[in-house]
Amino acid sequence: MSEGDDSSSALRPIVAQGLAEEVLERLKQAILDGDLRPGQRLIEHTLANELGVSRTPVREALKHLAAEGLVTVDGRRGLVVSRLSLEVIEEAYMVREVLEGLAARLASEHPYDPADLQKLQRALDAMEQGGLSPKAFDAVHGEFHDTVRNMAHNAYLDRYLGELTAFRTRMVSLDWIPKTRVTRSLEEHRSIYEAIRDGRSDDAERLARQHVASTRKALLQRLQDHADA
Repeated sequence: MSEGDDSSSALRPIVAQGLAEEVLERLKQAILDGDLRPGQRLIEHTLANELGVSRTPVREALKHLAAEGLVTVDGRRGLVVSRLSLEVIEEAYMVREVLEGLAARLASEHPYDPADLQKLQRALDAMEQGGLSPKAFDAVHGEFHDTVRNMAHNAYLDRYLGELTAFRTRMVSLDWIPKTRVTRSLEEHRSIYEAIRDGRSDDAERLARQHVASTRKALLQRLQDHADA
């Protein structure tokens, strides 16, 4: 789908149950997956027709997405999927670094459910086996970080990291992360997992923060190189 294409055919009709929440999640995921591209217009009645709902839940979802920074007003074009500036990405990743570190620390300090460790292990195995599409890699990568977040058992941390999900998945979905960085990150995920498993809270926090910081630097460098080209 081209950037200027106003179609959003990746969206499927949804049922009425949990309508408002489902509309929000569907639109948000379409943005994170790259099905709705940066700069693409978001026309309320078109989205409502494609989702098979009224315009009211779509309007509310767009307001929420605007508050998260995923949707912006672009002059006469109206609402569009946000284009992320280098400054916005850097600021978001700096916050993510602190929060991901705290999540890993808390996860290592709480008695863990063996099922959670199994989720982390499965996500690691899937990432390390290779051959995944960007979207498939994103799914298991997200499962890893979301499981660590859940293991932290902190509602506020869960909320704020959840709001920063766009600065984790969107980068991979749009193929902005250098492949060499993805390879290196696999070793970092393994080290974070082992620190959490062994209850090494200081190491867990340090490794998680280093992981996000390294990703931020690699991402910004690639984007800057692209801008200068």
